[in-house]
Amino acid sequence: MKFKRPHFDPLHGLPPGPALQPGEPVVRRFDGASPPSTYVYDDALVLALNVALATRRPLLLAGEPGSGKTTLARNVALVKNWAYYSHTIASRSQASELLWDVDTLARLNDAYNPQRQVWPEEAYVQPGALWWALAPGSAAWRGLPDQHPQRAERGIAPPAGHRAGDGAVLLIDEIDKAEPDVPNDLLEVLDTRGFGVKGQRIDAERQQLLIVITTNIERELPAAFMRRCVAYRMPEPAAGWFARLAMQRPVPPTQALADEVERRLRQARQTAGDNDQRKPGAAEYLDAINALVALDLHSPTAGNSREAWELVERCIFGKHQTIEGQG
Repeated sequence: MKFKRPHFDPLHGLPPGPALQPGEPVVRRFDGASPPSTYVYDDALVLALNVALATRRPLLLAGEPGSGKTTLARNVALVKNWAYYSHTIASRSQASELLWDVDTLARLNDAYNPQRQVWPEEAYVQPGALWWALAPGSAAWRGLPDQHPQRAERGIAPPAGHRAGDGAVLLIDEIDKAEPDVPNDLLEVLDTRGFGVKGQRIDAERQQLLIVITTNIERELPAAFMRRCVAYRMPEPAAGWFARLAMQRPVPPTQALADEVERRLRQARQTAGDNDQRKPGAAEYLDAINALVALDLHSPTAGNSREAWELVERCIFGKHQTIEGQG
C-alpha cells in the first residue's frame, strides 16, 4: 500500500536501515521508556493514524481486548516525541472528569485547619487529561486568569507523561463502558477544542493533538459521536504476528519457543471463539512467554515438561475453562 505519511511515520527518528518489503510491518521499540514499549505497525493502521491527524478527528479504535488498542497511543507519543495523557472510562464516569473537577475535600480540609488559607472555589479546580492535552499552559494555573490574586500560589504540577511542545496524544480508554451521555457530552469540546471553567474560556494551545478513543464494542456508541471520529478496527493478527512481537523484546526468547507458544495461543483463540468467550490476545501471549522462560520450560517435549506446559496454558490461555471447571 503506497501513500504519503505527512503526519505519522513509525520510522520517524530512526537512522536509515534496510528497505522494507512491500506490506512488511514496522516494529518500533523504546527499550528506555518506562515501562518499555514495543509496537507493530501495519500499513492500514499507519494510514488510519494519518487520516485522523489530517482531519483533526479522534481515532476511534475498535477491537477485542488485548489487540493493542491501549498501547498504541503511548507508542505513537514516543515516536512523535509528544506529550502523552490518558484517562480510563468506568461505568460511573462523567465527561466532566476529562476536563476538570473541583477538589472539594481539599477546600474542606483547608477550612478546618486554622493554619491554612481557604481559597475561592476556582482555586481548587483540578484539570483533567483532556485539559492538559489541549491547553497545558492554562491547566498548570487551573485556568486562573493572569490578574487573579491567587494565581501565583495555586499553580499545579503536570501529570506523568507531560512534556512541553506543540504536540500531544490523549488516550480515552474503553469509552463503551460509559453511559451514552458521556460521549455526547464531549461533542462540543471535540468540535471546538475549547470549553469553560468557572466563567473562564479555555481554548486549545497545542497545534497538534491526536485523541485515541478505544472501544471493546460492548455497547453501541451514539451516532453523533461516531460522525466526529475516524474509525479503525484492529484486524485479526496475521500468522507470525505474536512471535514477531516476542522476538522484538529487549531479551527475546528462542524463535522455536515464540513459534510454539503462538501455535498454542491460536488454538486457544479458536476454542474461545467457538465457545463465544473472550479470546486470549497479546497480553496473554507475552505472559506465557515470560512464565515459560522464568520457569525454564523452553520446550513442551524436553524432559517431563509437557504437564507443566499444559498447566501454564490453562492458567493463561484457558481462563474461562479453568474457572468453569472444564479444563
